[in-house]
Amino acid sequence: MNTAALIRLILRRDRVWQPLWILSVTFFVAATVATIRELLPTPEALLRYVNEIADNPAIMLLQGPAYGDSVGAAAAQQRGAATTIFAALAGVILLVRHTRSDEEQGRRELVGSAAVGRNAPLTAALTVVLGANVVLAALITLVGVNAGLPLAGSLAWGLMAASGGWVGAALAAVAVQVTQRARVAGAAAFSVFFAAYLVRGFSDLGGPGMRWLGWLMPSGWILRARAFGGERWWVFLLVAVFVAALIGVAYALSARRDIGAGLVPPRLGPARAPNSLRGPLGLAWRMHRGTALAWIAGAAFIGAALGLAGQGALEQFGQSGALDFWAERTGADDPVEIFFKLVVYELSVFTVSLYAIMTVLRLRGEEATELLLSGPVSRTRWAVGHLAFAVAVPVAILAIAGLGLGLGSGDVAGGLALTMVILPGVWVMAGIAVAAFGLFRRAGALVGWTALVLAIALEVGWEVGLVSDRLFRLSPFAHVHYSTLADPGPGTLFGLTLVAAGFTALGLYGLRRRDLTL
Repeated sequence: MNTAALIRLILRRDRVWQPLWILSVTFFVAATVATIRELLPTPEALLRYVNEIADNPAIMLLQGPAYGDSVGAAAAQQRGAATTIFAALAGVILLVRHTRSDEEQGRRELVGSAAVGRNAPLTAALTVVLGANVVLAALITLVGVNAGLPLAGSLAWGLMAASGGWVGAALAAVAVQVTQRARVAGAAAFSVFFAAYLVRGFSDLGGPGMRWLGWLMPSGWILRARAFGGERWWVFLLVAVFVAALIGVAYALSARRDIGAGLVPPRLGPARAPNSLRGPLGLAWRMHRGTALAWIAGAAFIGAALGLAGQGALEQFGQSGALDFWAERTGADDPVEIFFKLVVYELSVFTVSLYAIMTVLRLRGEEATELLLSGPVSRTRWAVGHLAFAVAVPVAILAIAGLGLGLGSGDVAGGLALTMVILPGVWVMAGIAVAAFGLFRRAGALVGWTALVLAIALEVGWEVGLVSDRLFRLSPFAHVHYSTLADPGPGTLFGLTLVAAGFTALGLYGLRRRDLTL
């Protein structure tokens, strides 16, 4: 009942976010195809690349195998897994936002007071999120065809990305019925998806004897659709059945719980709060600790994995000549070294920046909680309690990743240097998010995420030669870059830190002077 009206409401609320993430993933695909054409311009180079991938454990774990020796197959192998992860993350966030988050903030109760069926909010959210992934699949298909790739392979890649979004949304639909907190539901759903992705990676590393394990995971089905390598269309039927089953479970669980509650009640805390929680910083620690510890653990795992397998596995790959273009573009003498630095750089820059911006923009949701600010707590003190984690946790993430990288490769100082040099650039992105939050209120989240998207666009554009060095230097990451373009000495790092501090001060000044969003 009134599901159509709720769909229109969701589209109105997400009129910026939905197009932004869809276009970002689409641009990511287009840039990947252009990059592969530059890196591997001949059939011989493509064949060498595919042969090297088969023996590269780091790439097999993170990206999966290649299923052909064409430009499309190489591009899908390089970024097909990433597009499914991005789509799954967006699907989880948007589904939780329009279900459990609405219940947590009281909007669901307000909507339920009208002539709206019990399942209408979940149905509306699923319709929008699943439909958005259909649009994503169509755009990726158009991008592939426009780039001269075969229609069948382009469509398979689009459906792979959409399948990731569908599975993520279905997992989130179940999680929001089980848990009572939006952040717990989102973290649980995406953790399950990513854990399945890692199991798929280990199954590919294990060779033919372990391939069966990958077929037990939705991520394994999706990547084995073989885009541009003899497409397996029946794989998407498995995905559809799996998604339909999860959605059925979500509706069944929804009928068994009270609105605003979860099937698993939250654990009761102690009767008296410890002294450590009696203040904005302690409260911020209580709210951020789970996410922070999860990111730090992930950094340790990825850093150690890259250190143990990454550089050694790339030796033969670099000698094949596939990275000659990359070495020339970045001004490096050693293709293997520069490509290894690229892998570390991209994982560090964009994932840690994502955490920092998410942490800053959590202030936007907490701002509506007037109970805390009604006490003897200034706005600046309240905000600084959260911002401390946006500053300190990236330090821990990059340090742990660098330490794992160094211990695995036998060069601790070198591993730490590769990751820690990126820190001031991450702080600048966090500072931009703080300034946007303090100055622009509701538009702050849009400005913060747009800044990260532009930084990624400048990076990818520079890598394929579409963005000049001068334009690329507008990005803070250009000054801590892995190539010879940057010279991240003490003066550069200190200057970036001052820029980040300036943005942060501007945001706190704006927060003090504007009205709160209650």
